[in-house]
Amino acid sequence: MSDPRARTRHGDERGSASLELVIVVPAVVAVIALLTAGWRLWSVRSQVREAAAAGARAATLARSGAEAEQAASAAIDADLETVGSSCTGPTVGIDVSAFSAPPGQGGDVGVDVTCEVPFTDLLIPMPGALTVEGHAGSRLDSFRERQP
Repeated sequence: MSDPRARTRHGDERGSASLELVIVVPAVVAVIALLTAGWRLWSVRSQVREAAAAGARAATLARSGAEAEQAASAAIDADLETVGSSCTGPTVGIDVSAFSAPPGQGGDVGVDVTCEVPFTDLLIPMPGALTVEGHAGSRLDSFRERQP
């Protein structure tokens, strides 16, 4: 003969797998969405910092402030395009005031890059966007001839 308590024990657990599935699957999807968004944010932040550094280095190789601005902008655009960045609407600020100083005096070229990181085009779309910024500076050669 079978034990009647065994039947009630199995009968009490009916539907628990469905309930667990309903609770666990959305939680797992939410965690995956947050990890994906975090990865994108970290990745674009790194790309923006590297682009700013490339722009600052390119600017210090120029002979004048105008050439430095062009070289920095071109380097930043090329760097962000090469890595296929998800950075939208980048704005670039370039400080070339160090080119006004006479040779023999040191100076730094500063580059700021700011852009938006969208999350609407991810596998699991999320609303909104965040702003990331990158700043880099590079020292001008003190004894190199330069023009403002």
